[in-house]
Amino acid sequence: MTKLFRFTLVFALSISLGNLALAESEADHGGHDSQQIQSVTTLSPAIRELLTLEMQSIQKSMTDMLPLIASGDWHGVSRYAEKIANGHIMKQQLTPAQVQELISTLPQGFKRLDNRFHSAASMLSHAAKEGHIELVTFYYYRLTEGCISCHSQYATHRFPGLIKEPTAGHSHAPEKSEHEHDH
Repeated sequence: MTKLFRFTLVFALSISLGNLALAESEADHGGHDSQQIQSVTTLSPAIRELLTLEMQSIQKSMTDMLPLIASGDWHGVSRYAEKIANGHIMKQQLTPAQVQELISTLPQGFKRLDNRFHSAASMLSHAAKEGHIELVTFYYYRLTEGCISCHSQYATHRFPGLIKEPTAGHSHAPEKSEHEHDH
């Protein structure tokens, strides 16, 4: 099996697992909690601006990383993953008072997702340095899933397309036609 074929296969499988991972994440964190969402939106304007810059940097890194993965440029992938893992904007520009504001304001669920995200970026960097294509695609997927999970819980004001409607009684089983009867 060629590496490109394995990459495509692993990446496709990773995407197909997205809904499952998102559902597990919501179960871990209790879904949407308006008190938690409110605490993220009440950050000071300066911190919100830094957070926005950080998110834009992550988006650019992830966008730039995908063709590097597809072409096997492991050094480039590792470099971008390290940039994401180190959260360079937030770490370099926060004052001690802003750090304290983040600690006291951000909900625990957000902090857990953030830690998982940066850990996945570190693992992606390591996998790329080792040239392990399956792990590279897995951790790239984990980064994507982390973005979706966090945005769907804490940034629906910016990403309304990620608001999940309650699915009471939802089933993937085909409905019986009016001609079918239970016996």
